[in-house]
Amino acid sequence: MGTSRRIFISMGIIILAVLTILVIDSFRRGGGLYRSLHEGKEKFTAACVPVYSGAAQPANFCEADAAKLAMKSFVDKDESKKQEGWLLRDVVLLSVKKESLNPGTRVLVSSSSRGKKAELSWNDVSSEANMVILAPTKQGTLKLASVMKGLETRQQWVQDVDRIEIVRK
Repeated sequence: MGTSRRIFISMGIIILAVLTILVIDSFRRGGGLYRSLHEGKEKFTAACVPVYSGAAQPANFCEADAAKLAMKSFVDKDESKKQEGWLLRDVVLLSVKKESLNPGTRVLVSSSSRGKKAELSWNDVSSEANMVILAPTKQGTLKLASVMKGLETRQQWVQDVDRIEIVRK
């Protein structure tokens, strides 16, 4: 094999490696390539999210339950994009009576796949001004988003929510 052929093969391998890195980076950042491949309506279609409330058998929040609730929206300050979903307050009240919740009640929302969680007081969750919502994603899962301090940026949101837990004090 000649030198020019080795150089040509080496250049091809380098170009392929660079393209692979660029594609992976685009997907990680949600860039144009990612958006073009994942176009579609944000809709909750994933498995039901269990809602634990001290009972051994959790209640579930499913697509059919979501259809019963009114959607709320806000514009996030990171990307000025409309975030639309169901108030976490309304989701919790599907499983728990309002009378059993007090200011000491905590609502934990977590994602085991992302290793993220948020712990909120019932006062924060119940205040509509905080806009604490479960918004559907293009992947069919839910993300916890809000305008309240400590949960107002995309880095603080909990994506791929797979557990909601109500802890009464």
